[in-house]
Amino acid sequence: MMVIKMVMIMMTCLVSCPSGLLVIGHLLALSSVNTQSEIWTNEVSDVQYGRLGSNVTLVCGAALDRTSVKWRLNRSSMLPWQHRVTSDGQLVLLQADRTAEGNYSCHDDRGRLIRTTRLRLGHPPGLLNVSCRVSNHSLVLCSWVESVKTLLPAQYHTSYRGNKSQVRMCVVSSPPQKQCTITDPTMWQHYHNINITETNPLGSQTTILMVKFHELLQPDPPEAVTAVGMVGYPMRLQVYWTNPASWLHDAVPFPLRFQLRYRPVGSSIWSNVESKSSPLLITDALAGHAHQLQVRAQDDINPDSQWSDWSPLLQACPWSGSTAEPTEETFPVDYNDTDADASTANTKSESSEDDGGSLLILLALFAGIILVLVSSLSVLMWVRQRRRDNVTKQELTSMVKMKSMPI
Repeated sequence: MMVIKMVMIMMTCLVSCPSGLLVIGHLLALSSVNTQSEIWTNEVSDVQYGRLGSNVTLVCGAALDRTSVKWRLNRSSMLPWQHRVTSDGQLVLLQADRTAEGNYSCHDDRGRLIRTTRLRLGHPPGLLNVSCRVSNHSLVLCSWVESVKTLLPAQYHTSYRGNKSQVRMCVVSSPPQKQCTITDPTMWQHYHNINITETNPLGSQTTILMVKFHELLQPDPPEAVTAVGMVGYPMRLQVYWTNPASWLHDAVPFPLRFQLRYRPVGSSIWSNVESKSSPLLITDALAGHAHQLQVRAQDDINPDSQWSDWSPLLQACPWSGSTAEPTEETFPVDYNDTDADASTANTKSESSEDDGGSLLILLALFAGIILVLVSSLSVLMWVRQRRRDNVTKQELTSMVKMKSMPI
């Protein structure tokens, strides 16, 4: 009560003096400004979605005299040039494009705000491009890419079903929500149907993909690949690796088989060896030369599974007898396999050029020998024919002489 009395006394004092009236007016003006700002920041009463390229209609709401409604876009009276206002105050945007998006507000003839609407434009969903990766027996990761850029917020409902099982959920990950995870799949069923439905404010679209998990099974590449030389053995390399970390997630570990390929640096020909465990001994390395090595893995039980990608290219040298201690150079190579192939191609081209030159020389010598032989045979035949002609001439001469002799 005391506080109320003190406020009343202050108001009476302010009203009784001219300066007090000015203070009250100033306070009322500030209150009006704050109220207006709250209207612009908090009065977006609705979000409306429309399809790009179509006509979009915005409704003003409960206006007393809708014929006098005025529309604004982002507080400006400048509206998209393709529009019209109907007799009941509705705003129709003709063939709306992205420039028509924004905050629309409608006002009465006194400028008072009636309603605000935020407009967003886009497209309804289309079919999705879905792919699934199976890196072990207990986890399947499916991801997708939109074939139509909707430009609108979307939600995804995902599920899967085997040919002999019930419908189960594929758990959608947190935003951007374009992948889902299947745990403990029924791997050995013949096929599964992945069902993904995309929904946005303009509609929904379902994509169904039939997959075979046992054929998609592809381990990650082996890890921690190293190679060391063996003392006293210049043609040997001992190669070590570990199973990929993702393969260890299985409660019951499934065996893997491995393939190692290696070659001397600069060669284009790989040697391949298979093994079911690490380490693996190379016994035919080229002494004194660095070698490139890679390892990959495949499920040893499932013959329909895929080989993993090759591990990163590794370079190592066998032991060299030039030093008392073994030379063990093991380090990842920054360049990829294509670079090695390029250098090999250069070496091969140079050697092919040398071989081509030698071949030309041999062909020239062979041609020369053939020419000499042909020439010699021609001369021999000419001499032989010449002798035959002489013999025939002598015989004719003798016969003439004998006939001329008297009997």
